[in-house]
Amino acid sequence: MGRRAVLGALAASALVGQAHAGDPVETVEITPALIAAAQREGRLLMRYSCPVDEATNMGRAFESAFGIKVQLDRKVGVVATQLFATEERAGQHIMDVNFGSDPPGLRDLADEGLYLRYTLPDLASKLAPSATIAGLGYCPRWTDIVLSYNPSLIAHEDARKRFATWHGLLDPSLVGRIGLTEPAGGGVAFAFYLMLLRTPDYGRAFLEKLAAQKPRLYPGSAGGREDLAAGAISVFVPNWEGVAMAEFLKGDRTAWMYPERLPSFANTFLSISAHAPHPAAARLFSAWFFTEEGAKVVELAQNKSTLRGHVDGRAATGTLREASWWQPLPIERAWVPDQKDWDENYETLLPKIRQILGWRG
Repeated sequence: MGRRAVLGALAASALVGQAHAGDPVETVEITPALIAAAQREGRLLMRYSCPVDEATNMGRAFESAFGIKVQLDRKVGVVATQLFATEERAGQHIMDVNFGSDPPGLRDLADEGLYLRYTLPDLASKLAPSATIAGLGYCPRWTDIVLSYNPSLIAHEDARKRFATWHGLLDPSLVGRIGLTEPAGGGVAFAFYLMLLRTPDYGRAFLEKLAAQKPRLYPGSAGGREDLAAGAISVFVPNWEGVAMAEFLKGDRTAWMYPERLPSFANTFLSISAHAPHPAAARLFSAWFFTEEGAKVVELAQNKSTLRGHVDGRAATGTLREASWWQPLPIERAWVPDQKDWDENYETLLPKIRQILGWRG
């Protein structure tokens, strides 16, 4: 059952209010009064779709800065949307903040009045438009997709030549040696396949040729990264630069490349429940990660902050400069998904891509 069908069925079975698309947009500004109110509340619950380490860093840093306890509850993408809808329609106000990766679900439930419509002061000076869902959600870090390889199996110089484009994945020597996250394995995965489908040099024909390489398909990216490090596969895509950097700092010596075109986009947005049980804490939390202090916390997971003017201070960047194979992500290669295209075509494209790749999950 598709995401919209599930939400529609839930709405039909509950007494819900009228759509709230015209509600005023609140400006959430960090002030002494907001901080004091948040500290009196003393806690909040954040649902999140990001890696566990990233959410843990966010919670600990916020608690350290303000003395406010953050309870974490991991529910990924559509699952978080469906759970939140069910709770709210039953009058159970549990979640304060969603750090989520389901923009269509966010918009649907906002129209039902379940999400706060808010903005940040001087928003244009803080964030690029592509890092926002206007009036609803704001993304604190970029998701940059890379191609990862095991240098024990593919030499760095060979990788630079072979993977200058994604066509390098079709090399006959890689039959059975490629790891892929299946397309429903998160926004990173779907963005990669959408880019291929929307790029004339690739398209469906390329996906069919990639499937003929007999790749290993993973339900999520963690298993692919583990197999790559162990040498069970030679290449893994799509990987996430921030995660690759974090693993590098932990001792992982797999490497990565930036082919000529790669998705670089906002994937996970901070949104506030309209009926948050800790409303001041939820507002403070959601605004703080778009300050210089909050941007530094974002970097603890080796993610690149979306805050305009912030200088990249990630620990991995300094260490990687000493690696002969590494280069900073060439910004001119970035491909930003069209969110309207994504929203309107996700449920149609997902089963088609799975069928092409041979996913049997």
